[in-house]
Amino acid sequence: MSVDVQVRYRKRRVDPARVRALALHVLAAEGRADAGLSVVVVNDRRIAALHREFLDVPGPTDVISFPLDDDPLPGEAPLLGEVVVSADTAAREARARGLPFERELLLYVAHGTLHLLGYDDHAPRDRARMHRRQEALLARFLSGSRRRGRGAASRV
Repeated sequence: MSVDVQVRYRKRRVDPARVRALALHVLAAEGRADAGLSVVVVNDRRIAALHREFLDVPGPTDVISFPLDDDPLPGEAPLLGEVVVSADTAAREARARGLPFERELLLYVAHGTLHLLGYDDHAPRDRARMHRRQEALLARFLSGSRRRGRGAASRV
């Protein structure tokens, strides 16, 4: 399983190791430890351009998932796709909700990864199921980080 993380955001510190660890956690918890994906952290301007180009919707959004339909080469792990998250949106939403920035950003990573794994949030019932799952996975990840001694040092 492989998770490539690129941080193309400079306003706030984003720890690519934490992003990678969460994505790996979600993949393993969903029984897809064999799969890989890419995560890119960008600003609102970049995600707004992607939002318009690929979904024909103006303005920024929190996360966009781009699934790949390619078959892996023999012996290679399947690559599910790419998750693009807006750190600007995460910062704004975290402030509005009184949550730490990193928690909001990681929530977007979990959400986008679940989309690549086949979860959908268009119908209310599916949305509720997906949100319960992403919150459970994030809570388990964050509590595991604290148990491993990261709680005091973590910004979460």
